[in-house]
Amino acid sequence: MKENMRDILIQTMFESLYHEGYNASNLIDLLKKAGTSKGGMYHYFGSKKELAIEAMRVVGENFIDRFWGGYFERYEDPLAALSELFRALPKATIIGDCPFDFKYGCPLNQMIQEMSALDEDFKTLLELLMDRWIALISKDLKSAQDSGQMGTSFDPDSVARFIVSSIEGTLTLMKVKQDIRIYEENMALLVRTLSVLSFKD
Repeated sequence: MKENMRDILIQTMFESLYHEGYNASNLIDLLKKAGTSKGGMYHYFGSKKELAIEAMRVVGENFIDRFWGGYFERYEDPLAALSELFRALPKATIIGDCPFDFKYGCPLNQMIQEMSALDEDFKTLLELLMDRWIALISKDLKSAQDSGQMGTSFDPDSVARFIVSSIEGTLTLMKVKQDIRIYEENMALLVRTLSVLSFKD
């Protein structure tokens, strides 16, 4: 992504948000890491908050679309697609050279916990990102229903919300326990639960 200073600022801010959080992010240190000054930042963004929101929006939308979009098309069995997605998530690269790291948990969830109750602009963006993630999974589930790969006895939106809630809760527990086995065990249980719940009429 590092093609120009705007992109560099976005990536540097995202990494700071992910690893430190919004309130702990030091703008001077961030600008030094990005290789620019306040004047350089103000050429693109009016404030630290504006930069942070744009960083979460750009990185969040790109990662959600790239990682979760159209994955079912690569597998004949939708459950196999979900299982592979769950296995791949802890090894994913979020942006540039910034990998997903279970030590920090989910960057979206981290920002929700820190900022959604304190700032309406952050809340609006974070809700949109969460809805985007749920909608992508729901769309794939609905497509699998339409193609006959899945039964029609479940509501795709409800199951998509259940999947995202299960992932986010597990990532939070894994973060505090610092044990990836929790994630692996919970995702295996989630796949088994989904197979029993609703995927066959």
